[in-house]
Amino acid sequence: MAQLNGHEFSAAAIAEIEAKYAAERDKRLNERPQGEAQFVDLTLSEKFRHLQDDPWPIKYLVIGTGFSGLLFAVRLLEAGASLDELLLIDSSGGYGGVWYWNRFPGVMCDVESYIYMPLLEETGYMPKHKYSYGPELRAHAERIADHWNLRGRTLFRQHAKQITWDDSQKEWKIQTQFVGNKRDLDLKLDVKYVLLAGGQLTHAKIPIVEGLDTFKGHIFHTSRWDYNYTGGSSQDGKPEMTKLKDKVVAIIGTGATAVQAVPELAKYAKKLFVVQRTPSSIDVRNQRETDPEEWKKMTSEKGWWWDRNVNFAQFLHQKQPPPAVNLVSDGWIVDNPSYCTAWGYDGGITEDQIPKYVEKMHVEDIPRAERIRHRVEEIIMDKETADHLKHWYPSWCKRPCFHDDYLPAFNQPNVTLIDTSGHGVDRFTEKGVVVNGKEYEIDLLVLSTGYKVLGGSTNISPAARFGITITGKDGLDMDTAFQELSTLHGLCRAGFPNMFFAGSSQASLTANQIMSMDIFAQHSAYILTEGQRMAGTPNAVIESTQAAEDDWGNQVAAASGGMSAMVGCTPNYFNLEGELDKLHSMGPEVQAKMKKGGLWGRGINHYAGVLGKWRSNGGLKGFDVQAAGC
Repeated sequence: MAQLNGHEFSAAAIAEIEAKYAAERDKRLNERPQGEAQFVDLTLSEKFRHLQDDPWPIKYLVIGTGFSGLLFAVRLLEAGASLDELLLIDSSGGYGGVWYWNRFPGVMCDVESYIYMPLLEETGYMPKHKYSYGPELRAHAERIADHWNLRGRTLFRQHAKQITWDDSQKEWKIQTQFVGNKRDLDLKLDVKYVLLAGGQLTHAKIPIVEGLDTFKGHIFHTSRWDYNYTGGSSQDGKPEMTKLKDKVVAIIGTGATAVQAVPELAKYAKKLFVVQRTPSSIDVRNQRETDPEEWKKMTSEKGWWWDRNVNFAQFLHQKQPPPAVNLVSDGWIVDNPSYCTAWGYDGGITEDQIPKYVEKMHVEDIPRAERIRHRVEEIIMDKETADHLKHWYPSWCKRPCFHDDYLPAFNQPNVTLIDTSGHGVDRFTEKGVVVNGKEYEIDLLVLSTGYKVLGGSTNISPAARFGITITGKDGLDMDTAFQELSTLHGLCRAGFPNMFFAGSSQASLTANQIMSMDIFAQHSAYILTEGQRMAGTPNAVIESTQAAEDDWGNQVAAASGGMSAMVGCTPNYFNLEGELDKLHSMGPEVQAKMKKGGLWGRGINHYAGVLGKWRSNGGLKGFDVQAAGC
């Protein structure tokens, strides 16, 4: 007997109920025996295929989750976008961009953390050191994502493979590819506005050297550090790599990355060979912990982060007269008057002033260069090693390095510098590396060989830089379009409506890239929101005009004089390993194109001022703004 609220059900009653259950089931099975086949396959139905579509489409897609992507997202939200309109994607597995990938031992930011780390004022965070280490920088990216509730609006391991403009719908069709073997995780997205906000220092650059693929020891690139082999953890700024105690290690490269990694490798490796092609200039770092009392004073005024960045840039770009107080006051901007030529001279240089300007930069750089070369002599005990570690090029030709422990590492008995006199490695063998005709047997090869600028000197298209196939209006391929460089403000291009990208050409970059990225993010957010307001609809189509781009190119060319001394530099990533010099030698027509396509030659503050004045004038001059469907 079954009971319910004291009422008993007999076996006969229960059987009757079960029979009704079976009869109800049989109705469906007898009438519709096809099972799942009785339903329309939406993937094959023209009439009902739309029911697969997301009825709440993504409005803003930000590609990149490093500090640049986070800034683009935050500035959009501050400009009025709602969180549910926004999606961020990245091929990585977490926030941080360059700091997600680069976890080598000793990794730190070479720019003061108080101006480099974005949104410090908004999050209220105090960096631990004047120059922050990698784990703290990754944690700050996570902090920003949490502060603005971005985690639920982010998809990782998704690479934007194809982006195509649909003129009938006035939107972008996005095809992503999951970073892995699960093709069912690939996505198709419909998006109104696309913002390309990825950085450059994520794609490992591996040299083509005879025999590299035959080396049988362990090998990795600094941006993909293997702590399983070395010991230690990526969570530590200075990990204990105890597994190297019986290992012979060679590190190829002596740029900014190696300068930070070598001192840590020297602590643990049985033997460390540092293979050098061109030495870096190594100035004092003077690392120190943040003093809470100093921090309170530094951050007491609203807008302190921006003001400190402006002050840093005023000194870097040689603003005249200089400010009364140097707030950052480090090696970037103290006794370094000529480095401005790498990023632009605030005062502007006309064509007829270029020869004297270049001469002035060279002359003013000599005292600093001599001081740094003398520093090498003071620290390095072995004279031959010291001579090889002296840089012989102007300070602006390679990113200057700052470190307190790099040079002293070469006084350790387990560390040997192998200088190649600019030639580089001869070849590799199964057992090691051959330099200057001599083989060095090694267990581990660390490639500190830099990062690949996608597209190289022959393709400066944002599509190539991001590794995406982008097709704009009327089937226009972005790589093809950028064979003739043309942008407005360095952030957008005619033929690619509703798309903005972090500038590289025809924009301004500086030693602190985060300042540049914040300017790009705020400017793009303004254009997007103001364009929608002007169109009277959230579905505005916003596109720069060719006439405005032509005018902007002329302005870039007029400002280019401040970059003149870059010609003739030692090959490095600034000049794409010397390829830009080759272009410069091709005559006046090519030179004119290079001037139009270069960086803004008057520095980041001047560039920001030009954009600010443009915004204050209103009207989005140079943009064609339409309501979708018009």
